[in-house]
Amino acid sequence: MIHGRCVCKHNTVGLNCELCRDFYHDAPWRPAETDNAHTCRECNCNGHSNQCHFDMAVYLATGNVSGGVCDNCLHNTMGRNCETCKHFYYQDPARDIRDPAACVSCDCDPVGSVEGGVCDSHTDLDLGMIGGQCRCKQNVRGQRCDYCKEGHYGLSLDNTLGCQPCNCDPRGITMLGAPCDQISGDCSCKRYVTGRYCNQCLPEYWGLSNDLAGCRPCDCDFGGATSSRCMMDNGQCDCRPHLIGRKCSEVQPAFFCASLDYYKYEAEGAIGHSPDDPALPGNPRPQAETDCVQHLNYQLRRHRRHRHITQPQRAALRRIRQLQQTPSVSIVHRERQPGQMVTWTGPGFARAKDGAGLEFTISNIPYAMEYDIMIRYEPESTEDWEALVSVTSLNLPTSLRCGNMLPTEQMYTVTMPHHRRYIEMPRPFCFEPNNQYVVSIRFQRHGVSHRHLTAFILIDSLVLIPRYEELPGFQGDDGPDERRRQEMEVYMCLDSFTTLPMPALAELCTTLICSISAIMHNGALACQCDPQGSLSAECDKVGGQCHCKPNVIGHQCDQCAPGTYGFGPYGCADCDCHSQGSVGHQCDPVTGQCPCRHGAIGRQCSDCQPGQWGFPNCRPCQCNGHAESCDPETGACYECRDNTAGQLCESCVNGFYGDPVLGSGEHCRPCPCPGHPDSGHSNGASCHADYASNQILCQCLEGYAGPRCDRCAPGYYGDPEQPGGVCRPCQCNGNIEPQDPESCDPRTGQCLKCLYNTDGHSCSECKLGYYGNAFAQDCRRCTCVTSGTLQGYCTDGVCHCDRQTGHCPCKPNIIGHNCDQCTPNHWNFGSDFGCEPCGCVQPNALSTHCNMFSGQCHCQPGFGGQQCNECEAFHWGDPRVQCEECNCHPLGSETAQCDRVTGACECKEGAAGRCCNECARGFTGNFPKCVPCHPCFQLWDDVVCQVRRDLTHIKDVIAMILEKGELPGVSDGRIHELEKKLAQVQDLIKDGDQEGTFNLISQAIDDLRAEIALTDGRLMGVIQDLNVTADLDKAQKQNLNALEKELKDLNNTLHQLRRGLENYLTAGMAEQFENVRKYYQSSLNSEQRCNASVYGPQSPVEQSQDTRNRTEALLKERKNSFLRTVAANNRSLSELKEKAHEIDRNVHHLSNKVCGGHGNAKANSSCPDSPCGGAGCRDHNGALKCGGKGCNGTVGASVTALGHAEDVHKNLTAASEELQTMAKKLRDIATLTQTVKTQAKDTLDKAQSKKDLFENSNKILKDFIQKIRDFLNEEGADPESIEKVAQQVLAISLPVNRTVIHNIVNQIKENIDNLTNVEELINRTSEQLAKVKDLLKRAQDAKSQAEGVSNNINKTKEALETSQSAIKKAETEMTTAMENLKNAQNITTTVDNKLLNLDNSLMDVMMRLANLSDGVDLLKNKTEQNREMAKEAKAQSDNATQEAAGLQEELTNAENLYKELKEKVDSVGGTGEGNVSQRAIEMKKEAEELLNKATMGMETLRKLERKLNKNELRMQNQRDELADLEKNVTDIKEFIRLKVLGYNNCQ
Repeated sequence: MIHGRCVCKHNTVGLNCELCRDFYHDAPWRPAETDNAHTCRECNCNGHSNQCHFDMAVYLATGNVSGGVCDNCLHNTMGRNCETCKHFYYQDPARDIRDPAACVSCDCDPVGSVEGGVCDSHTDLDLGMIGGQCRCKQNVRGQRCDYCKEGHYGLSLDNTLGCQPCNCDPRGITMLGAPCDQISGDCSCKRYVTGRYCNQCLPEYWGLSNDLAGCRPCDCDFGGATSSRCMMDNGQCDCRPHLIGRKCSEVQPAFFCASLDYYKYEAEGAIGHSPDDPALPGNPRPQAETDCVQHLNYQLRRHRRHRHITQPQRAALRRIRQLQQTPSVSIVHRERQPGQMVTWTGPGFARAKDGAGLEFTISNIPYAMEYDIMIRYEPESTEDWEALVSVTSLNLPTSLRCGNMLPTEQMYTVTMPHHRRYIEMPRPFCFEPNNQYVVSIRFQRHGVSHRHLTAFILIDSLVLIPRYEELPGFQGDDGPDERRRQEMEVYMCLDSFTTLPMPALAELCTTLICSISAIMHNGALACQCDPQGSLSAECDKVGGQCHCKPNVIGHQCDQCAPGTYGFGPYGCADCDCHSQGSVGHQCDPVTGQCPCRHGAIGRQCSDCQPGQWGFPNCRPCQCNGHAESCDPETGACYECRDNTAGQLCESCVNGFYGDPVLGSGEHCRPCPCPGHPDSGHSNGASCHADYASNQILCQCLEGYAGPRCDRCAPGYYGDPEQPGGVCRPCQCNGNIEPQDPESCDPRTGQCLKCLYNTDGHSCSECKLGYYGNAFAQDCRRCTCVTSGTLQGYCTDGVCHCDRQTGHCPCKPNIIGHNCDQCTPNHWNFGSDFGCEPCGCVQPNALSTHCNMFSGQCHCQPGFGGQQCNECEAFHWGDPRVQCEECNCHPLGSETAQCDRVTGACECKEGAAGRCCNECARGFTGNFPKCVPCHPCFQLWDDVVCQVRRDLTHIKDVIAMILEKGELPGVSDGRIHELEKKLAQVQDLIKDGDQEGTFNLISQAIDDLRAEIALTDGRLMGVIQDLNVTADLDKAQKQNLNALEKELKDLNNTLHQLRRGLENYLTAGMAEQFENVRKYYQSSLNSEQRCNASVYGPQSPVEQSQDTRNRTEALLKERKNSFLRTVAANNRSLSELKEKAHEIDRNVHHLSNKVCGGHGNAKANSSCPDSPCGGAGCRDHNGALKCGGKGCNGTVGASVTALGHAEDVHKNLTAASEELQTMAKKLRDIATLTQTVKTQAKDTLDKAQSKKDLFENSNKILKDFIQKIRDFLNEEGADPESIEKVAQQVLAISLPVNRTVIHNIVNQIKENIDNLTNVEELINRTSEQLAKVKDLLKRAQDAKSQAEGVSNNINKTKEALETSQSAIKKAETEMTTAMENLKNAQNITTTVDNKLLNLDNSLMDVMMRLANLSDGVDLLKNKTEQNREMAKEAKAQSDNATQEAAGLQEELTNAENLYKELKEKVDSVGGTGEGNVSQRAIEMKKEAEELLNKATMGMETLRKLERKLNKNELRMQNQRDELADLEKNVTDIKEFIRLKVLGYNNCQ
């Protein structure tokens, strides 16, 4: 203290240093202490303040660490220590907090940030704070919170979230950049997506999805849809009527798209006009036949004087007149042959003459546009034709497309080349709906000046093909339209409709054509299939062709095809006009009537006139004057009169006799059997006159006998002698011999001799002692068991049963069809009063069932007695509760049976315990080696007993003390004595004589130690003795345990043998056999154990040698008890021996039955005196020996039966293999037959084509001859040209003559006859197969009797041998059939080759004829030139007469050459043109006959095929039956093998 002031320390101030200095207020002021100055601490303000104050609350909150609070923080800081930046400021991460510039302004956008623009004041990653980071609104981002988050737009101060979501559809926005604009919010859409939110597809697009483009194009069909737009959700376009599908590109069922040639007009329906008709366009040409007629008439007049009128000239005139009468236009129907390519539409063609024409009327145009006009035709010659076409509109055009055309005629002239089948007009024509058009066409030959009578052309149809380039979808210049036009050209969509038949359309063409059709018709067209003629209401998608029934044609299947008739629900039937009886192949489409030749009648013109037969060679019926008509094919007479019959009415009907043949003078008279047929008393079917006896002999009806059928035949009864009396079959149900006159009464019909064990008035029931179905001859003897059947139904050991079911009348409580078993839970079968109840006590018995003969119930283990109401032997207890096993030790108990009430065993001397398995008191050792104790034991035992009694007394006293609280027998003096001694002890302790006390205690301890040591020595000696005794006891226990186990096994064996004996007495044969097998196995096991125990190393015998001496002493001591036990065991063994002898006898008997030998095996198991073996017998290999050849046992019989069964199996297997081989051969024949059938069909088709070719060649030849005749008849023909023509004609050689063709036809006929032989062979094969089937049935019968195989093996072998012979015959027949088929195939191939050669030769001739025809045309032109030159020469030359004379001479030479030409032609096929035609007709007839023969051969082949199929089916059935038989034999074989194996192993 200086001058009264304190010198303050520790940062304090004040008068008394009672305050802390400024800025030193971090700790509270306190007075200083010796060990603690309580210094005032400086405040920590991080350099941002120099003022602070102390805050006790802060000090306490910091745990008395710091209480200073800074005041007036500078540099934008705040906090207790100015450690944080103020609001709207943040700490610069690069500067320390103590830096004056550490806090920086936030710079946050107030629009996008919260709390007015505050930011994080510092960085703290744990708290998620970053210094300077503005706190943005929910949908705002950026350092300054001045950007909307991705997927948001429209930053706003009023929006609490800052920005609003874009709401763009994620499927419609692009993946690059922001989904929408940050300012406007417009979404960034994919290519084909639109809308503010990109949630709509652009027009003509649909299906907003995550695809790259966003939406898929509608791709609406430009024709099927009304527009290119579709539904945005499913893409469905707006379809035109009857078009379906998303794109409207599919046709509704029962509708179709019109093809490009849909508007076709058949020529058959057009109006025909003659050449001179003014309705046809153009002018008709002059007729060429006028000049020909004039020339021929001039020739006739010229040669009439010289008598040179020739037959060909007259025929030519007749032909010209016929041609003049031929209609200008006729309908030609063309039949559609199977497999033939159809090159026309409709029923056929319109055949137009040269210059004639057709008129078509068109009124069904669907769409106003230009159409190309196309004509389909088929030429008849190699000439070119031309068409003059006129198209006329009847009304003024009103459509915008066709309105600029006038209703005037538009003309076309087009050439129709002979090598083409259609022609188009050079310019299209504009057609429109609701208008009518007339198309007139004149057809004439091209390049000629005259029309010819013999020139015709076939016109198929007129077709309008739309110019699709005018339609929407094709007419534009954009990409899709250009692409469609290119596709129509590239895929040849239009060209597919110009030719017939139309090729398959490309799929793209189908789509485009449907689009065109939809535009033209505003949708799809209805099929309108005729319900009668079409298979369904569906039609082809393109064209609308309905699916017709057989022989039905037409776009809507509404008419019959040419050559058919009878339009109906099943289609149309073939006309099938007879080739010889009808004029043509066509018939009336309604009635089917064919046009008949003279003398032929019937629908097919295949019948003769009434009263004739044998078409086409009709001749009168021969009916001996008794009928007027006969069968048209066989000549058999119809409706014979005068009681006649027969094919020619040459015999009498049944019931009449005589000779009705015309000219015999006799007639048919009634038979007297005994009355006339009309008398009602005739019993004869027919009769005849016996001229030897001069009597009438009747052929009686069934059931009648006698010369006049006046009595009943055997097996019939009645009174036929009286009028109205009849003979009826005896009603004996087939159980009599019908041929036996005494089998039934001939008057009453009562059955007298019933067969098949039947009885009764009509043999309708089984006789007494039999049962079954008498109607099926199935009466069998009753099989009732006498001991189970009621006595009243049995006589002399034979019992009666129900005659229908065979059920026997049983005694009480006996059941079974044969009364052979007790009812369930009953026994004592065979007693007079039936079976008795078993009475098995439950639950002691396993079931309520008992043995049928002994009544023994099957007891649970531990229970016994007949009804299981007692405990089993060697058991004890209450059987109503539980029975327990005695378990008496065999060495310690007198018997194995214990007390049945207490279970205590009766122990032997020295044994004790409940089970007598312990040593008794007074004995020592390990049971059963119990040794009497030392005699002193008795003394000690008395002492021990006394101690035990004393202990028991003490126990009782203690119990009394505990009960009463006082000690009985103890006086108070004893207690006082004890109290006195206790007081002495207390005095010793109280006196403190610790040393004396310690000495006394030490002395007592030493004494106790000495006693303990002495006792311990004694105990060690006792322990050693006990150890030795324990070792001896252990060894004795082991020996006794072994003996005990053996004795126990012996007792168990005895028990099992006793039980087995009981079961043996009650068991049947099967159980006895099982017991024998089990005992035999047990004996073998015992033998092995015995051998191992006697002869093996370390055997018990050797080990027991040591034990024997020790046990002898015991035995001596227990001799009496042991002798008693031995005596008991001897008795048991004697009983067992007797039982064993009995079992041995049974085994001996069973061995004889099974093996055929007694089976007395010796030591080595050999049986030298029993060659058949038996029980225990083995061969030299050690295998069991039982049965064999020559043995009568079951095994021997089974082996023999097994051998026979194996032989049967082998034979059946061989038969099955042979049948399979034969089936394979039949299949090969069927295949070969099919091949021959196919080749024959091909040959038939080729013959048909050759027939057509011959007809065409005949026409060409006629035309050629006509040309030659025309040329030779012309006046201007020069001799050189005539000579040249004649030489070329003479150079022609026909490929074959009539003889060659006739030979070919004969070969084909012979081949067809051979095919008939094949049919006979197949029939014989079928008969052989029937025999095989019969033999197979016999084999099945043999199989059903397989149980008696030894008796039926020979029959089965015979059946198999017969089957094999039948199979060999069938194979032979099939080999012959195959050879015939191969010959037929070879001959068919030869015919085919010859026809091919004929075709080639004919083609060569046709080529020569064509060349010659061209030459003739050239010569015609030359003739014209010669004619002109002759005219000039006549005008200029004065020597015309001489030149004419020379020309006359040259003409004479030409005539000679012409005659020579005719002779050549006659030598080839006849005399002149007529003979050539006749020859062609004959060839045609031969070809038709060949066709008919081939058709018959085809039908024969079909029948042959059907028979082969049937035979193959039979073979398959027989194979299945053989397989079943084989399986049954195999099963029998396996069963016998298992039985033999079981007998051999005694199982």
